[in-house]
Order: sequence, then structure tokens, then C-alpha cells
Amino acid sequence: MSDRRGQLLLVGAIALAVIILGLSVVANTVLFTENVGTGEDRVESSEIGEFSFEAQKGTRSLLLRVNHANETNTMAELDANVRRQVTNYSDGLARMYASAGTKIVDISYNRTLANGTRIVQRTDRNFTYPDGGSRVSDWSLFDDPADVGWIVFNVDLRNTSGRQMTVNVSGDSETLQYRFNRSNGGDGAALRVTTTNLNTGATDTTACESTGGRVLFDLRRGEAFSSECTSPGIETLAPPYEISVSDGHNLAGQYDVVVDGRWHSSESETLDAVNTDTGNDLSYPHCTGSDPGPCVLPVVWEGQVDLAYRSDRTDFATTRNVTVYDP
Repeated sequence: MSDRRGQLLLVGAIALAVIILGLSVVANTVLFTENVGTGEDRVESSEIGEFSFEAQKGTRSLLLRVNHANETNTMAELDANVRRQVTNYSDGLARMYASAGTKIVDISYNRTLANGTRIVQRTDRNFTYPDGGSRVSDWSLFDDPADVGWIVFNVDLRNTSGRQMTVNVSGDSETLQYRFNRSNGGDGAALRVTTTNLNTGATDTTACESTGGRVLFDLRRGEAFSSECTSPGIETLAPPYEISVSDGHNLAGQYDVVVDGRWHSSESETLDAVNTDTGNDLSYPHCTGSDPGPCVLPVVWEGQVDLAYRSDRTDFATTRNVTVYDP
């Protein structure tokens, strides 16, 4: 890769890093003012491709972070926040491209093509569903099969039992069963994860070492973030998924799950959990910031951006659809 192209890739990475720090917060139309012919034009065409790729990649990463930092219950507010952050990213990228040469670039958020629903438990408690004055230990996360773009358990190992909590994830044709418990009979420093394919009988067991008494486990990919433990992830199953929990009182901590669609401004129209013992629906409340158990928030599942790249020889514009969560 030439120094010039490497510099432009670095520019995009730096611009995104700036926006992410501040946050903690195919082709539809291509226009060229002249045909690509000379070697210099081909170099610029390659740079346009790199800009388009990096802009989409950066926007996807930005949307993911906006989704999981979101505290609002309306799509209008979420869209407004997304537009602000994409504009900030675009402004930073434009300044850096301008400093690297006579280029003008722009990224603007066009619209949200599809929303999703984020089920989140943001305080440490067991993995039961609070139903009035009781706690439901056996329950399903949602009432109809859905695609799952994100499912992460933030396990509080100190308050997790040596007895197992079971999570069954059924895909289109197979089911994976996960059993979670604290190692060494409830006194160990690791989260023990046993995964069984209920169709083939294949079983895998791993121990995820804790950091500060916690284990962050990505069930979609089947891996812990700070431990060298892996297991078959639910991404090995074909969607849509059904997910149920048994003996949820044995595991403690927080979780974050994103499913496609089903967000609605009315709680009665948003997805429900299900008590698997009785078959009764359990209504998720919209998150307020002081929720004792799981609640729901909207997310952008797929968005659309307009991209522009201009120089003294080229005028390029295109619209791209950006899927936030892996299909």
C-alpha cells in the first residue's frame, strides 16, 4: 500500500476514534465528472473505494456504540442522536482529508431503514424475571422467533452459584444448550460453560477466568472478552432464534440482548417475555433508568448514509445501507 493510501486509511481511523471517545459517551448512485483513464485517475478511484469502505465501516461502528449508549425511549430521539454523531464523525473526517490534500468528503445520515429492540438488565441481580412480588426463574426472552444481533452476559461471579443456569437457544433446525455455573462448587474464580448440541449430542466445556470477579461472555460468538475460553456460539445456528432460561436464580449479573424489529412506542405493542411454566406473557417495561429488572430500548438495526467525495478531478456521490449487526 502506498504511503498516501495508508495515510488516508489512518485518517479515517483517527476520525472515528475521536468520535468514539466523545460518545462515551450495493452501490445506488455513482457520479463521475470524467471517465477513469490515466494512472493518476485510477489511483484516485482506488482512494474513493477506500473512503467508501472506511466510511461504511466507521459508521457501523459508530451506530453500534450509539445503540448501546442509548438511554432514550423514542426512535425520534435516537435518530437525532445518530445524526449528531455521524455529523461529528463526518466533520472530523473532512478536516483530516483536507489536511492530507485537496479533497472534500462528507457523510450524512439519511434515515433508519429498520429498527430493533434492546433487552437490557443494567444492574446486578439474578437472571430471573420479576413478576409482581415473585421472581420467574424459567422464562423465554421473547415471545416470537427473532434474529439476534447481540447477546452478552456480564456475569457477577461472586454472587453466582455452583449450581447451573441453563440457556437453550433454538435456531431454524438445531438447538444449543448452555449451562453456566461458578467453578469449584461455587467457590472458584472461573465461570464454567458447558455447551451441548441437543441434535448431535456433541458437548464442549470451558472455564472462563474472571477479572475483578466478573466475566463478560459473548453468547453470539461463544467467547469471553478477557479470557481465553471459547465455546460454540449461537451464530453457528441458522436464524431465527428462540431463547429460554431455566434456573435463572443461579446466575447473577447483567445482560444486553438485541433482536430485530418489534420496537414500538407503546409497551403493549413491544415484544414480551414468556413464563415458560405457565405460558403467560411477561411485559417488558420501557427503560427509565431505575428499573429493577430487564427493560427495553430502541436501536438502529439498519441505517442509510449518503457519501460524497470531491476533488479537482472527481465528483463522487453514493448512498449506502449500513447493517449494524452481523447477519
